[in-house]
Amino acid sequence: MRRYLALLFALVLVLGLAACSTEEDTTPQLPAGTAVEVMTVTRGDLAAESTVTGNVMANRDVPVMPPVAGKVKEVKVSAGDTVKKGDVLFTMDTADLRDTYDTLLTSYESTKTLLDEQVRQAQQTLSNTQALYELGAVSRNTVEQAQLGVLQAETSRTTTLAQMGIDDVVDVLNDPNVYATIDGTVTSVSVTGGVMTSNTTVGVVVSEIGKPQAVVNVSETLQPFIAVGQEVDVTLSTSGETIKGTVASVAGAVSTTTALYEVHIDLPEELQVSIGMFATVKFLTDQREDVVLIPSDAILTEDGQQYVYIVEGDAAFRVNVTTGLVGASQTEIAAGLQGGEQLVTRGQTYLSDGAAVRVVEGAA
Repeated sequence: MRRYLALLFALVLVLGLAACSTEEDTTPQLPAGTAVEVMTVTRGDLAAESTVTGNVMANRDVPVMPPVAGKVKEVKVSAGDTVKKGDVLFTMDTADLRDTYDTLLTSYESTKTLLDEQVRQAQQTLSNTQALYELGAVSRNTVEQAQLGVLQAETSRTTTLAQMGIDDVVDVLNDPNVYATIDGTVTSVSVTGGVMTSNTTVGVVVSEIGKPQAVVNVSETLQPFIAVGQEVDVTLSTSGETIKGTVASVAGAVSTTTALYEVHIDLPEELQVSIGMFATVKFLTDQREDVVLIPSDAILTEDGQQYVYIVEGDAAFRVNVTTGLVGASQTEIAAGLQGGEQLVTRGQTYLSDGAAVRVVEGAA
């Protein structure tokens, strides 16, 4: 009986397995091959770029100094003011200057008397030497030395008296106003009413900004690619606006402080800018026309060899390439591609030569 039941159970199991094997497999099957995105390789123009940041500057800054050392009475302008040539910037206090003038005049007169005597003596020496020369008692060189002595005495007198500045004091006493010498914008004020100042200190700076400039400093590798008259893109920090500028000058020697070359770029005259704002300048360092171009991130590198994958049918094949000019997002292919190939732009890092692929759109 037990043997009969075992045989019956085995028969039921075999029939069940047979029934299961005849059921249709409904498990979804994924398409074969690695998912990739592709693009058609094209030809076009490419330019390499180099971006440098600098500042907007006036095309001319004119410092205005107090004509004499003394107290400033009143300041008439503030930074940012627009002035015309001849406008009053500040005035000097003449009360103290009158006392200064009396003291200076006494010193000036005594100094002038001394220097006049030195010139007279030099002239007398020259006269005596010339008389001796005519008698054959001295050489021509001795006469020339005497002539040089007169010149030195006269130069010393002129320089010393000018440095005493009495004429400047007289001018200020007659007119204590200090004037703008150009039309422009006041960019700095360093004098204060009621405070002493020196005639060697800049009191006010007036900047001529009718033709503003962007000024940048570039490295020795970039400087050879920049030429006067070259058109460049300039982006201003305040507005984000990109405008066209023209290279006005390129330094031929490096700055001793920065070891860089200073480049001045003319901006449009009608442009409304503030002195000192940041400006980003884009220089084109090289340009190529009608070359094979592909996205730079499609290129892979192995053991120093650059390569890409192209799709033919349902497979991807490795192609070694030689690159040329590199732009912001594209690279020139000098050898390896001709244009028209189906280039793998996403998913290439998962491929090997001859690998099966399926082309998709969107994220791979």
